[in-house]
Amino acid sequence: MVITSKDNPRIKQLAKLYSNRRYRRENGLFVIEGIRGCVDAVLDDVENGGIISVEGVYYVEGTFDNELEWFPEKLEKLGENKIFVITREIADKISDTDSCQGIFVAAKCMDKPFSEEALKAGGKYLILDDLQDPGNLGTMIRTCDAMGLDGIVLAGNCVDLYNPKTVRSAVGSMPRVDIFVEKDFERVAETFALKGIPTAAAVIEGGMNVMKYDFSKGCAVVIGNEGRGIPKAHVEMCRDKVSIAMKGRHIDSLNAAAAATIFLWEMSGREE
Repeated sequence: MVITSKDNPRIKQLAKLYSNRRYRRENGLFVIEGIRGCVDAVLDDVENGGIISVEGVYYVEGTFDNELEWFPEKLEKLGENKIFVITREIADKISDTDSCQGIFVAAKCMDKPFSEEALKAGGKYLILDDLQDPGNLGTMIRTCDAMGLDGIVLAGNCVDLYNPKTVRSAVGSMPRVDIFVEKDFERVAETFALKGIPTAAAVIEGGMNVMKYDFSKGCAVVIGNEGRGIPKAHVEMCRDKVSIAMKGRHIDSLNAAAAATIFLWEMSGREE
């Protein structure tokens, strides 16, 4: 199907899903933009068990030339009612990037209900408390995927998991990590305690050196807001505190994503 009008109902929905957090939640859909993420999403749906459930693919003619000549055959497995050709003008209108690659996928939201039963005994998790930067979130999702973590919990008023910048930064890792959204931090801490998984607040100072902390029996490390860190009340809800020793003369803290990467590295490597 070829769509040439910006007023087409499907295009209006796609644009609103791309730009409006509430609309995404109300419809249970989000948008993936870019060749790599969209190709991965389609392949996941048609070949890998469908962790991502694709509702529609929208692309500009010529997107699959050269290196992707094999892809249209895979795309056809979705069914023609889910495949739409759009104009370059429409693609540029929807996108908020400087160099739109001309392809979008609308897919079902993938976060899971948070509960004690959903957690793995002895698992290793990252809890993000009021994180605000979509790029940081996407980077952390990718790193959790790379390090083999069991899951991520978005607690408090975190940036939207389906923010387009988060989705682009995660680059296909979202379906490979269990992701939970639970605003109530106290419930998060209590649920991990019930599961027997210790929580450790990442603090700038006063915590155990992360290189000496024992992650071997599982742990949930809490990373706080980029500017304010973890609220004192939330630190007190955690069983432990961990810190990264700083040796630089003028550095007393790290970017949230950089700090999370260090914790994730220690969590993943402790058993080796």
